[in-house]
Amino acid sequence: MRKTLAILAVVAGLVAACSGSGATAAPPAAATPAGATPVAATPAGATPAAATPVAPGATDTPAAGAPTTLDACKLITTDEASAALSGEPVDAGVVPTPGAQSCLFAGHPATGIDINGVEISITSVRDFDPNKKSIPGLTITPISGIGDAAYTVSIGPGMVVLNVRKGQTTFDTSVILKGASDSDLLAAEKTLALAILGRI
Repeated sequence: MRKTLAILAVVAGLVAACSGSGATAAPPAAATPAGATPVAATPAGATPAAATPVAPGATDTPAAGAPTTLDACKLITTDEASAALSGEPVDAGVVPTPGAQSCLFAGHPATGIDINGVEISITSVRDFDPNKKSIPGLTITPISGIGDAAYTVSIGPGMVVLNVRKGQTTFDTSVILKGASDSDLLAAEKTLALAILGRI
């Protein structure tokens, strides 16, 4: 378990390092005058619209593409995590470090060496940029057909992270599976991403 956490932490850390000042910021929200309450007005005599149901895993309702507050551990099931690891049993998802917006499903390979796992992380839309340039040790590759935009960050064989945006909500999926090719890892991450997109 600790080795799985360490591997995925390294991947997440390097992906975060690739963000930063070169990232494309999200469009700024409309300014609210000082002292004003940022609540949309309802015309006199009109009935306020009914609230939109909260999506599975969400703790609030998104408005006009605003980021959704999500519980990463509710975005996929243990069965889906297990399928991403070619049927290997997994533990229930846990938050790897207190306060993290991510969830780790640790695998249990038949050899008893616990180095496999699936991690889902809610990320900052300000750091999401499929147009980032690759640098030595970090390869950025745009991916089509997933969400509104997507790209992978690779730090070497067996270490691929798929970053996805839907509206103003962004997340990444990471699968660590010993012996799997990068194309197999990406296929598993795409499957997880499509499941998540259907829930947010």
